[in-house]
Order: sequence, then C-alpha cells, then structure tokens
Amino acid sequence: MDVVMTQAPPAEDTSAATAASTSTAPAPAAGAPATTEMAVDNTPVPSPTLYIKNLNEKIKLDVLKKSLKVLFGQYGQVLEIVAHSNIRMRGQAFVVFEDQESASKALAEVQSFPLYGKPMVIQFSKNKSDAHAKKDGEFEEHHKQRLLTKEKFANEFKHKKRQQKLQAKQQALAQEQQRLHEEQQQALLVQQQQQQALFAAHNQQHQNPYQQYPPYGAQQPGAGGASSLPGAGAGAAAAGGVPMIPDEYLPRNSILFLQNLPQESTVEAQLVSLFQQYPGFKEVRMVPGKKGIAFVEYDNEYYSAAAKTALADYQVGPEHKMKVTFARK
Repeated sequence: MDVVMTQAPPAEDTSAATAASTSTAPAPAAGAPATTEMAVDNTPVPSPTLYIKNLNEKIKLDVLKKSLKVLFGQYGQVLEIVAHSNIRMRGQAFVVFEDQESASKALAEVQSFPLYGKPMVIQFSKNKSDAHAKKDGEFEEHHKQRLLTKEKFANEFKHKKRQQKLQAKQQALAQEQQRLHEEQQQALLVQQQQQQALFAAHNQQHQNPYQQYPPYGAQQPGAGGASSLPGAGAGAAAAGGVPMIPDEYLPRNSILFLQNLPQESTVEAQLVSLFQQYPGFKEVRMVPGKKGIAFVEYDNEYYSAAAKTALADYQVGPEHKMKVTFARK
C-alpha cells in the first residue's frame, strides 16, 4: 500500500509547556511502567516520547510505521516507532524522539493532523521508552518493571474474564430456573382447566346435576344404586344433596387417599414399601377403625402426583386393585 497523507504543517518553534497543554488524552494500558513524573492535573509532563491514538486500524502496520516516521521525522531524529497489531494496541503508536524539544515541537504542530483520514490525538507518553532506558543505562530495571506491570495487567484481565463468565453462568441458570418454573405453572394450569372441563361436561349430560352425586351409601333411582359417573358413589356429594367434585377430578394435594385395600395386618408395611420408592415420601397413615383405606403423604404435590400416576390401579392383593386419588383439602 502506498503511503498517502497530506503534507504536515512546517515545524515551528514552540515551547514544551505550550506543547504539553495541547492534549490530555489518557495513555494506553500497555507498555512500560510509568517512570515520567505527572503534573498536578494528571497530564503527562513533557518527555522525548509521544503517545498517539485514533490511528486508522485498516492500514498495514509496516506502512503505518513508515508514514509516522516520515511525518514526525520533520521535527527531529526519531529513534523508533512502537506499534503493535494486537487488539489492545490497535490504532495506537509511540514515537520516540532523540530529545524532548523535538517531541514538543511535533506535538504542537501535528496535533489533530488527519493521517489516512483520521485526526491523530497526541500527548506525551507517561512511560519511558526502551531506547532511552538503554541510553540511560537503566534498561534492566526498566524491563523488569515493565514485565511486572504486564503480569499485573494480565492477572486483572483474567480475573475480569472469570467474573464475566461466572455472571453469565449465574444469569443463564436463573433464566433456566425461571423457564422451568413457568412451564410447571403452565402445565398445572392446563391440568386444572382440563379437570374443570371434564367435570362440567359430565354435569351437562344430566338435567338435574344434583342427582348425579347422591350422599355416601345412597342408591341412585333407576341405576341399581350405582352412579353413572365413576367415583361419584364414594362420597361425591355431601349430606343434603350439595354436589361435590368426584375423586378423579380433585385438585392436586401432597396427600394421597388410598381405597380398596386388603384388610391384612401387613398392608401398612406393603404400602410403605410401595410408596417410598418415589421421591418426597414422608409416611403412610392408616385410619383407625376404618378398613380398606389409608393416606400417604409426600413433601409436595409434584411428588405425590408422580406416585399417584405410577401406582394407580396397582394390584395389592388377589382381589384388591388399589384406587389412588388426591385427598380432599
């Protein structure tokens, strides 16, 4: 790529103090540790090295270096141009002059000069260059300090990345938990709506819905004592003819109601063995003085629903198929 740039304005004598006041842009995080003193307002004091940013990142690195050397070479001897292609240093460069006076003149005259279509932002570097450290016999200590600064920056960068990954994982986990909770709530709502629809459909099949659910033990006229709706004969209506929801359509409960159990003394142990296979099991409660029924309690209604589905119509004896429903609340 050919070097294309407008001719820089001719160099003029300008004091270092004037040059230092032309820019207050911050120096980059990369580079050697700061050895140059700072002014009270945190503006770098004049030094032989200039820090330049807002360079065109689309220009090849070797072409950019040559362009900078030609441009700044008008103001004094340039010892080196430092620029890198890594992400942290893109669009930035250091111009190292032989002396501070040349750097001050260049800063005053080239500030905001449009190089490859982008105005340069220039200020004195906060760090001492390798070239001047070698010249002053301080390169070994200078290099050591720079490595320490680089290591510190790398550790801070890794820590920041770890924190970002951790936060991303926590956010993803929270979103997944929220999604599962919403799905469970939606599934429960759909199930309740289906149960209500089935119950309503059964009621609509009869002119007098109060006759569907006779009191416990009563016979329905014309039906030989058996209700046309499954489960209606097991206490489907309270005394006085008030209708009740059949067992099959009861809402979820953490307690299950078992019916049609054998009357053997070992039935309780058998029930414990069956129901403790499922998560959340708490206990089996027999009803004193009432044979053939029992209650099973779980930690929550989700666990009880799983056990209910798995053990519905389980054959607990030669002539006893266990009926499992949610207990009435």
